[in-house]
Amino acid sequence: MNFLFSCIGKRGYIARLFREHLGPGDRIIGTSNTRWTSGFQACDSAHLMPAISDASYPDAVIDLCRRERIDALLSFFDTDVHRLSGVKEELTAMGVKCFIPGAEAADIAFDKVRTCEFLEKHGIPTARTFTALAPVHEALRNGELRFPLFVKPRCGFGSRNTFRVENARQLDVFFDLEPDMIVQGALGGEAYDFDILNDLHGRPLSVVSWRKSLSRMGETEQAETVRSSELTGLGKKLASALGHAGPLDADLFMENGVASVLEINLRFGGGYPVSHFAGADFPGKIVRMTRGEEVQPTMDDYRAGVVMMKDLHVMGGPADTFFRDVLHVESTSHN
Repeated sequence: MNFLFSCIGKRGYIARLFREHLGPGDRIIGTSNTRWTSGFQACDSAHLMPAISDASYPDAVIDLCRRERIDALLSFFDTDVHRLSGVKEELTAMGVKCFIPGAEAADIAFDKVRTCEFLEKHGIPTARTFTALAPVHEALRNGELRFPLFVKPRCGFGSRNTFRVENARQLDVFFDLEPDMIVQGALGGEAYDFDILNDLHGRPLSVVSWRKSLSRMGETEQAETVRSSELTGLGKKLASALGHAGPLDADLFMENGVASVLEINLRFGGGYPVSHFAGADFPGKIVRMTRGEEVQPTMDDYRAGVVMMKDLHVMGGPADTFFRDVLHVESTSHN
C-alpha cells in the first residue's frame, strides 16, 4: 500500500503512528512546498509541490497519485483539505481512498460563517458570529453582547490574525486589518476538544474527548482525555451531519454542562496524540479501511485520564544528504 500525506509539515509523528501498522513494501509519501519540512524525515519519499493556490496544484497532486500508485490520501493542512476536496471525485475514480471531505463539508469547515450556520441548523450551540461591525455595535449598546470579543479571518486557520479585543477602538482597528474579517462572541467555560474518525461512507467510528490544558498559536500542547456521554453524543451528531470521510478535530467550550462548538477541522488535529495514547488508534483503522476491511464503530475504545504534552525535537545534518531525497513535482495539465 502507498499512502500520500499531503502537506505533512511537522506531523512526522503521525507518519510514525501509521508505520506501526504497515508491512514490508508499504510506503508513506509526503508532500510540501519547501524542502524545510521536518515531516519528510518520517516518510519513504518526499515531493515538493506547487503552492496550494497555484492553478497547477490539483493536477500536480493527481499526477503524483498516478505515478506513485497511491492507495490512500490524507491531508494535514486546512487550506489543502479545502483545495483537494474539489478533486476528490476524480481521485476516488482513480482508485484512491480519500480520507478527506467532499467539497460541501470542506467548505462548511473552512468558512467560519458557514460553520456557524451549519451548527445552528443542527441545534449545536456555537459562538454568535457577525460579518459586519454595525450589528456588533448595536448588540453591544443593547447589552446583548459584551467584551471581550474575537476578531478573525472568515476563512483563516490556526490562530492567524485572530485577536481578542477589549473595547470598541480595538474592535474597529482589527476588523479592518484584512478583507472578510468576522467578529465572534467569547465562549465561556473550559476548553475541550474531540477527535472523531468517520469511515469512507461518512459513518462515525470513534469519538475521543479531551480537556485542553495548554494551547499556543492554535496548537494543542497539553491535554488529558475525559469520558463524557454528552460530548460523545455531540461528536456523533456533528460527524453524522457533516458526513465527511476521515478524521475531524473540533474546538469546544463547556460551561454549566453545555458544550459549544467553536471551530471544525477536517483533518488530524495537533492534539490527536492524546487520543492515540488513550487507545483510539485512528491510523490503524485507516490502514484497515485502506485494505478494504470493514471497521465497526467503537465509541468507548479509549481510556480517560491519559495525558499528553509536547517537547521540542531537533533534527539536522549535512544539507547535501539531509535534503537529497526531496523530489520536485512537475504538473501535467488535464485540460
